[in-house]
Amino acid sequence: MILHRLELQAFGPFAERAVVDLDAASAAGLFLVHGPTGSGKTSLLDAICFALYADVPGSRSRRGLRSDHASPETPPEVVLELTVSGRRLRLTRSPEWQRPKRRGTGTTRVPAAVVLEERRGSGWEAVSTRHDEVADVVADLLGMGMQQFATVVLLPQGEFATFLRAEPEARRELLQRLFDIGVFSDVEQWLADTRRETVAALEAAGAELEHDLLRLADALEALATADPELVVGDPAPEMLPRRLAEIATRLGDRVTASVTELDALEATEAAAHQALATGRELLGHRRRGEQATAALAELATAEQAHRERAARLAACEQAAALRGHLAALERAREEVRTEAAEAESRRAAATALGVDPCGDEPAVLAERAGSLDDAAGEVDRLTLTARELATSLEGLLTRRDRLEAQQAGLAEELPAARSAAEQAGETATAVAAEAARATDLAAAVEEVEHRLGLLAEADADAARAAALEPALLAGRERLSGLLGQLIELQHRRLEGMAAELADRLEPGTPCPVCGAAEHPDPAVAADPVSPEQLAAAQDAVEHARVEVDHTEGAVRDLLAAVRTREEVLGGATGEGLRARLAERRAALEAARAAEHHLVEAESTRARLRAEADRVTAAHEQATSTLESLGEQVRALGEQAEDVGSRLAAAVAAHDGCPCGGSDPARHREVAAVLTGLARAEAAVTAARSRLAGAQDDLAGALAEAGFPDADAARDALLPAPEADRLRDAVLGHERAVAAATAVLAEPEVDAALAGQAPDLEALAAAHTAARRLVLEGSSQHEALTRAARAVDRLRPRLEEHCRGLAELTGRHARVRELADAVGGTGGENTLRMRLTSFVLAARLEKVAALANERLAVMGSGRYLLEHSDDRAARGARSGLGLRVLDQWTGRVRDTATLSGGESFMASLALALGLADAVREEAGGLDLGTLFVDEGFGSLDEDSLDQVVGVLDGLREGGRAVGVVSHVPDLRARIGHQVVVTKGSAGSTVAVRVAGVTPAA
Repeated sequence: MILHRLELQAFGPFAERAVVDLDAASAAGLFLVHGPTGSGKTSLLDAICFALYADVPGSRSRRGLRSDHASPETPPEVVLELTVSGRRLRLTRSPEWQRPKRRGTGTTRVPAAVVLEERRGSGWEAVSTRHDEVADVVADLLGMGMQQFATVVLLPQGEFATFLRAEPEARRELLQRLFDIGVFSDVEQWLADTRRETVAALEAAGAELEHDLLRLADALEALATADPELVVGDPAPEMLPRRLAEIATRLGDRVTASVTELDALEATEAAAHQALATGRELLGHRRRGEQATAALAELATAEQAHRERAARLAACEQAAALRGHLAALERAREEVRTEAAEAESRRAAATALGVDPCGDEPAVLAERAGSLDDAAGEVDRLTLTARELATSLEGLLTRRDRLEAQQAGLAEELPAARSAAEQAGETATAVAAEAARATDLAAAVEEVEHRLGLLAEADADAARAAALEPALLAGRERLSGLLGQLIELQHRRLEGMAAELADRLEPGTPCPVCGAAEHPDPAVAADPVSPEQLAAAQDAVEHARVEVDHTEGAVRDLLAAVRTREEVLGGATGEGLRARLAERRAALEAARAAEHHLVEAESTRARLRAEADRVTAAHEQATSTLESLGEQVRALGEQAEDVGSRLAAAVAAHDGCPCGGSDPARHREVAAVLTGLARAEAAVTAARSRLAGAQDDLAGALAEAGFPDADAARDALLPAPEADRLRDAVLGHERAVAAATAVLAEPEVDAALAGQAPDLEALAAAHTAARRLVLEGSSQHEALTRAARAVDRLRPRLEEHCRGLAELTGRHARVRELADAVGGTGGENTLRMRLTSFVLAARLEKVAALANERLAVMGSGRYLLEHSDDRAARGARSGLGLRVLDQWTGRVRDTATLSGGESFMASLALALGLADAVREEAGGLDLGTLFVDEGFGSLDEDSLDQVVGVLDGLREGGRAVGVVSHVPDLRARIGHQVVVTKGSAGSTVAVRVAGVTPAA
């Protein structure tokens, strides 16, 4: 995976769009991301994570990603270009944010968005805009989640310092997030779940067995009191089936015996019941006969009253046939009275309206008024129309006057509004031009500052070169003296060589110089020089020459650096540069002030321009509306004249109406009264005709029924309730006599009255005693039968429970032993080490081995990280310990004993080793870009060199390493830099090479 380009807008502390050319930054393989605290260095790494995974690592929230420096309308956005698995991709992602509403006040939610594009040919083609599809593509190509990516690519040093010193259990949590050990954790979880399931199943089986035993004990409770052989007791599960068989046999014997006893008791109870029923039947017949005799005697005394009631009932029934004729006569009389009163009321109403109904027939007058209804309706409709037209015309005139006044006011306001808008536009243009200079001025200020720095460095190097001159002169003088001494010693050595040869001459032996066998005058050394003395002098000269060369080189390098900086400065002086810096800083402050006022100026320009547009539109609208109102006034006037002429014609057509006027309401009222009066008089005539017919019908009916007149018929009539009571009394007397006579005629009653009365109390007592014995026997039999059925029903369940309980007990013991061992809680697992921890321990050993490859270089081979599975104190979980082997002392140390710098190197080595291990776990994906975030401040100069050397070595194979730090020494060691600068308006970012003006 290679990262090429990163763009941020309104993200983190970056208000405006910031572009990071990672290709340029990583061209040298090792680059530095630096800037002051809080400038946004880590936000660049967050942006990479957010573009890939729509989330950021650590405790930071996605809700706080949008920059507080950005304008409310600027959308937050991250764009990342990368190459992975041979595919060039571009991810554009925006988090959820709140933008101002386009209408009204407040904000509206803008949902998160993503666009995934792929470079194909010479252009970009969209792949997907769905969050889930983009997440699948990223997961397939990278082969790791955000947690692994943040650990492998971003190397957060603070976490690995914690990881270095963490307890084994905390270290397990991080390793489990990074390495895929799902299979082993699933096995561990499955065994724990199975253990809980077997415990629950065992408890459930025991509860079911206990429940069924209680049910069996309840079924046998009543019988067990009298028969101890039926007590279940509390046998062991393996002995329970035998005890159940014994109880079933005992119950069967007792049920058979109870059947025989119950049959004998039921026969005795049946004979007593029959005797009691016969006695009760005989006594009933005797009582019925006695009651019938008494009833006939009482009815004989009321015979005369019975005959009188019968005669009165007959007369009432004759008069009842005339009831309808009498009612019809009364209805006809009442109808005549009602209709006559109604007609008189109608006549009085007509008179009150000024109409005399006596001259003409009311029907004639009503017909004449009805013929003029259309004319009256036309008058009413046209009158209403004329009123509405007058009201509309008055409203239009009022509105026209108001619009004329408004048009005049807008005409006066329009020139001022346009002038203000033009002036605001000129002001905003001037402010924008001033604000646009801010970027160039900032670069100019930075350039002058850089040149001042070069001047200061040149002065410092010149001063250091001048300071080295005395040492250089002294070294040269010392070298000259040593050379003189060496030459003198060499000369003396040459002189002493003849004496050395003479010392080795022997008489008769040829001289190695002249070949003579005689040696008359051998040389003698006055001050001999040994080879050791000569070698020591030569060493001293060489050492002095090296010191002089070193000092000359240092002076030469310093002077060369001074000349190079002077060439870059082009003869600029410190005073001139400081004056130029003050001038450009003042201009930059003015430009930044213009930036702050630009938004206000733009807002004012937009507001005044909108106000001018509003006034113009309102003036044009008022003019157009006035023209339309004029047309409407003329049209309404013409309509009013036409309605007036039609109204006069309608009033003329209505003349001669009985209402005597032209008011449509009076016309309708008079017509209604005349029509009602005509109908009422016709109804009076019809009612009188019906009264005469009712009188004739009643006379014929009276003669036929035998009544002399209507009053006699009315006297014979009785109210319906009284007639019903009279009829019931007559019929009741006759029925009572017939019923009593029929009872005395029955043979059973006659025989009962002639014989002796039975003793029912004695018969009932005998039956009760026999019934009680049957109930007792039946209850005992039913109790035995229920108990036997309960035993037959529960016995198979109880036996099944006993077998299942035995199986569950064995399975639970096996599962518990295995789950305890895998979960680290078993007695044989002395390290209390989980299965997942055991698997992760192998990963940790691999991580430690990979980390030691880097730590050996950074720590000069002193320290090695070792995995430890020593048993933890106080029963804590073990197996994932880390310790340090000090190869200088041969002692094993705790990681907490390392110093700050040593801890950083160990943590960095551990982070790199873990990154390599996770990369291998993920399928060996080549991570072309790697970031190391902070932690270098605790290192001394030598350690810093060693660490930078290790990081520089990571470039093998084309990998780029980014170091995120604000440590100043790293700026001199790493030339390629991504510089993050913070300011009151937000942060900015630039890519540059040390000593070269930054590239925007």
